[in-house]
Amino acid sequence: AISAGISLFSFSEGTLGGADTETRALGLILLILYLVGDSFTSQWQSRLYKQHPCVDQFQMMFATNFWSMLLSLVTMVCTGELWRTIRFLEANPAAFVDNLAIAVTSATGQLFIFYTIRRFGPILFTIIMTTRQMFSIVISALVFGHHLGAPAYAGAVVVFATLLHQTWRRPARS
Repeated sequence: AISAGISLFSFSEGTLGGADTETRALGLILLILYLVGDSFTSQWQSRLYKQHPCVDQFQMMFATNFWSMLLSLVTMVCTGELWRTIRFLEANPAAFVDNLAIAVTSATGQLFIFYTIRRFGPILFTIIMTTRQMFSIVISALVFGHHLGAPAYAGAVVVFATLLHQTWRRPARS
């Protein structure tokens, strides 16, 4: 039901033509890749936590970020973007400070993500992230005056109603 509600929300705009259709198709492909990758990652991390109870969120974060940094570095070197980026940051110290702030908040967020997956499991984490994304989209639409059609609001209602229903029917933990 959550996936159906998000799909209804995401594809609720009117008719499209030409480039808009191509953009939407690319967006759909990227969304599918994101969902597959996101589902795989949290499930894999949950299995790793169960198989190796001594692994904590700090070790998981270090390993994830190490490989991410390595892949990003290789990509930047291969595309020639590394030196251009370094020159840009030297010329714009405020951008360096902004990057540092993003790094700190991202690291903090990752700690909460790894803790949530370890403590409550990947399913609850997925529900939390889906809810956060829906709230972000709805709030953005309201704050910036984006038009959302009736199907988008219906999709949001389906998502939030499903989440509330799951919360109310789940027995309380002792």
